Amino acid sequence: MVRRRGTYKIKIRNKQLICHACQNDKFKHREVYMEIEELSFNEKKEKLTLQSFNCTVCGETRMFQEKNRYDHATGVHISIIEYMEVREA
Repeated sequence: MVRRRGTYKIKIRNKQLICHACQNDKFKHREVYMEIEELSFNEKKEKLTLQSFNCTVCGETRMFQEKNRYDHATGVHISIIEYMEVREA
């Protein structure tokens, strides 16, 4: 499991992530790794990585799958998740 140290404001596809419970916009981060097993005879397993964000006020957890999108301006694939570290006073 990977954990980014600190507090972050998060954008998902250029939209600010806001806690549904308390309207806070600051989160702690960690990666969650899961193994998905298909319910069939061929026993196919797939690994899934989720980005988990915990609200710093109420503790509500939001999870998103890390994906990339194509940026036509730069011609490269970039993550749909943007992290901006927040310095606490």
